[in-house]
Amino acid sequence: MTNIGIFDSGLGGVAVLNELAKKNKANYFYLGDNLRVPYGNRSKTEITSFATDIVNYLESYDIDYYIIACNTISVTCKDYLREKFKKEFITIADVAIEAASGFEGDYLTLATKATIDSHYYKKALEARKDCKVYESKAIDLVNLIESGILEGATLNDSLDEYLSIANEKKILNIILACTHYPIIKDRIKERLNYEANIIDPALYLAEKIVTEDAQNRVNIFMTKKSDETRDLIDKIMDVDYKLSFIGGL
Repeated sequence: MTNIGIFDSGLGGVAVLNELAKKNKANYFYLGDNLRVPYGNRSKTEITSFATDIVNYLESYDIDYYIIACNTISVTCKDYLREKFKKEFITIADVAIEAASGFEGDYLTLATKATIDSHYYKKALEARKDCKVYESKAIDLVNLIESGILEGATLNDSLDEYLSIANEKKILNIILACTHYPIIKDRIKERLNYEANIIDPALYLAEKIVTEDAQNRVNIFMTKKSDETRDLIDKIMDVDYKLSFIGGL
């Protein structure tokens, strides 16, 4: 069996895990650090330390390769993790850029503060093609989603703020540059006053990964026990899984 490690700052990466497990059978070991979420407002030093904790935990499962399902980790410390653990780390951010490159027109990167401050998407896409990449720091979205607020006035107010530049300029492509955001993709579409291409990198990642295993074994580890987390995972996952709450790393 292929042992694939997947990790994120919280439960957002569960959506990535779900897409992967639907298309590619393997032993999946997912760790979501919902005890310390969000990562997007933290320093690079903290993010690197937390990511190292996660991989150290997952290493006990004889992981063949890792998928960094967190854009914030992807753009801050992927090179450090590759060097430290001497394994392959596939990042959701690089897959997103590859996917987005196939669309014409300008882009809005909707992401956490850390991802936007790195300008990773902007620099990569503008270097590849003739386009303009706008950026929006969606500072509150991760906390709202982790708290189970997936609709209603509070979420709509935040989305209206973060999507205001898209609605003003009618930006053709919107990149969901945080794995939490596809969970509210329908709400995002509703708050746009025009039709845009919503780019969900998880869908492209599921096409990119190929395994030859005969069955799925999906293990989900979360660092904080909560009913909201359990309920959201149930809503997201379309395949059988085992959920464990492991406490702090």
